[in-house]
Amino acid sequence: MANNSTADSHSLRDDIVKDILSRLPIKSIKRFESVSKGWYFLFNSHEFISTHLRTSSLRPFLLVRQFHNPTGSKFSLCLIDGNTSYEIRIPFLGCLYRFPKIVGSCNGLICLDISPCYAFGFVLWNITTKQYKFLPRPRINDAHKPIWMVATGFGYNRRDNDYKLVRIVNFHCKDDDSPAVIAEVYSWRTGSWKLMGGNVVEENFGYCVIHEGQQAVSINGSLNWLANGIGKLANEKFIVSFDMVSEEFRRIEIPDYGLSGICAKILEFKESLALAMYSALPVYPGYARPINRFDLWVFNDGEDYGADGHGVSVNKKCWSRIHGMEFSSSGVSTPIGVYNNSELLVKRVEAHGVTLSFFDLYNLSIKHMPFCGPDYTCEFSSYVNSLVPVSNPGYDVVEVQD
Repeated sequence: MANNSTADSHSLRDDIVKDILSRLPIKSIKRFESVSKGWYFLFNSHEFISTHLRTSSLRPFLLVRQFHNPTGSKFSLCLIDGNTSYEIRIPFLGCLYRFPKIVGSCNGLICLDISPCYAFGFVLWNITTKQYKFLPRPRINDAHKPIWMVATGFGYNRRDNDYKLVRIVNFHCKDDDSPAVIAEVYSWRTGSWKLMGGNVVEENFGYCVIHEGQQAVSINGSLNWLANGIGKLANEKFIVSFDMVSEEFRRIEIPDYGLSGICAKILEFKESLALAMYSALPVYPGYARPINRFDLWVFNDGEDYGADGHGVSVNKKCWSRIHGMEFSSSGVSTPIGVYNNSELLVKRVEAHGVTLSFFDLYNLSIKHMPFCGPDYTCEFSSYVNSLVPVSNPGYDVVEVQD
């Protein structure tokens, strides 16, 4: 009995030690790796990395990419923690043709598009551990047809513990050709690209275009973009959703807003697909003056499918409107995301500059944070500190920032 009690107490102490270590800053954890082989393997185990990530996810940062509009210069990347903002140095910036675009930020890994155009080059980067990796060149190119537009997305497949980068390519076509949309997927686990067979996008929901510049939203193992139909589906808006487990595309209808001019922004709210929808008109119907109004809708996922008038399979499950918000402003307000799972983040562009507004979706309060001048463009992502490596251990070597 005494021996069993002693063993139990040692086991308990080990659990306590692991719990304490998982709450330490990453800088301290990396320093403690050299204490022993046991600690090194502990800190690099999937279990410890996941435990540390759950703790750090409770305190997300805002990752901001900004640049000067008139000149297209003065690029910077910074993190916002509360009211504090500090610039991030990009270690590989000197070998790039232009300042990189943020494809996505997931569990502390940032995927950057470093190519001059058409998303031909990518880097995975962990700001906190200072690791980065240049990814292999994508397989789809313009050798046979000129590329029209490329959409990308980056997210996490929890079931397989895999991070995936999706590249969707629209090609220019002649008048007698059908629009061609082809997709390919990069897997963090295998370190390679896989071409999706055939025109998988068109086969699942018809001809469409996913405009460049929008950031795909990763939600529960899926990547989601807002798309516009073309050809027979012209004037239609819907969501293109990619399941990172089955690697299948599907179409999700958006709510009927009852207006001819609609703008929509895909968001994640409480681990569900959501939309912030608003009028594209300069004056909102029913108001005599310009006003910024948003309605937040949440998607009730399910397997209720049917066919539209063009024979395309669509998801007909309903959306629920959960919030309506108004911002009286002389400028233009645009919803850009949900912060900390409770606040709608709104970018307000006015004559004096750009302001971030945090609209609390629970108590309906609002706070403002002036950010930059009116001649700057800002793009925002969520970021958390993590130990997630930029490459699946055992496949290849990664670079480490000095």
